[in-house]
Amino acid sequence: GTKQFITNAGFADVFIVYAKVDGEHFTAFIVERTAPGLSTGPEEKKMGIKGSSTRPLILEDVKVPANNVLGEIGRGHIIAFNILNIGRYKLAAGCVGTSKWALELSLEYGKQRKQFGKTLVEFPLVSGMLADMAVRTYAAESMVYRTCGCFDHAMGELDKQAPDYSRQAAQAIAEYAIECSINKVFATEALDQTADEGVQIHGGYGYIQEYMIERIYRDSRINRIFEGTNEINRLLIPGTLLRRALKGELPLIEAAESLQQELIAYMPPIISENEDLEQEKEMIRSAKKIFLMVGGSAVQKYQLELEQQQEVLKCLADIIISIYAMESAWLRAKKTAASARAAGSAALQKQYATVIVHEHMGQIEQKAKLALAAMDEGDEMQIKMSLLRKLTRFPAANLIKLKREIASQLIGAGAYKA
Repeated sequence: GTKQFITNAGFADVFIVYAKVDGEHFTAFIVERTAPGLSTGPEEKKMGIKGSSTRPLILEDVKVPANNVLGEIGRGHIIAFNILNIGRYKLAAGCVGTSKWALELSLEYGKQRKQFGKTLVEFPLVSGMLADMAVRTYAAESMVYRTCGCFDHAMGELDKQAPDYSRQAAQAIAEYAIECSINKVFATEALDQTADEGVQIHGGYGYIQEYMIERIYRDSRINRIFEGTNEINRLLIPGTLLRRALKGELPLIEAAESLQQELIAYMPPIISENEDLEQEKEMIRSAKKIFLMVGGSAVQKYQLELEQQQEVLKCLADIIISIYAMESAWLRAKKTAASARAAGSAALQKQYATVIVHEHMGQIEQKAKLALAAMDEGDEMQIKMSLLRKLTRFPAANLIKLKREIASQLIGAGAYKA
């Protein structure tokens, strides 16, 4: 058979391919380039990532030795899924690095370019764009660090000498499949927005190949397609959660049912003003309640046919992604504030976390309204909308002021900082 769009096919010496043994057992194989019958098609001419070879892989009666089976016969899906999981995670980490690069290029250009007697970075709309680029990068970076910590902890508890270590490692990675998808969707879209704003700050020069931001803009577009499109990943995130709940692996349904009773008498929390980011902590708690309310309503209404309601699943996925971004940024900022060695970073990270939590809370409210309006009508919808208003009733933060302060520090540093 053939496989389209194989990365590095032009010069790879080893390929990992999949086939069914006896027409039934899905299995991974190691195939070497020198194998008779293996060839590649012509090089694809791509929009971006021109430094990467992309060709179709062609296999015609290729004979593969039995000891070239990778893993176990019939368990190729485990390898395939974990390659996807790790690939999604690594892609997110790469997007964080490129986001920092795009921000640095934009800062450098914005500090040199003058209009109307001022440098571009002196204009509030431009400095606001720079702050947005940094805020998104901080959120994505926090999510990547957090997920890496989860991997590290899970793998650290395994016995590397155990005969089934490889299987245990695969299971440990699979536990964080949802987080990998979350990282992938958020970081790839954050980079796309950052690259786009970088081109905008460069103006006409951003459209010229001589400037690196033009290449970053073209190269970033593939990331939302790589490793499963963002649309597929958005369906996987709530779908995987719900499957685990139906198997009894997560008490999601029970939590949603318990929340229904709690929300009847729900009152907005009293927030202490003596603790940094205390309001943001309560907002994250409310965001989780919103997910349970919307997710519980979806399960009750659609049950096993929920997978057909892709618009609702997308809303649920976006709520989960926002919660993970909010909480990751909040946890990191709190940890930094508690560290004497990172005292110089605490104030800036608090600003980042505040902006992230408040902006994403608004997005969560919008997605929840969209989903609830699709599922309910009449009095039932009005009751849930009323509960949603209660759960989102928090004092507003002065985000314009915060972003000006963030931009000032970025301009002074000439690069991303956290």
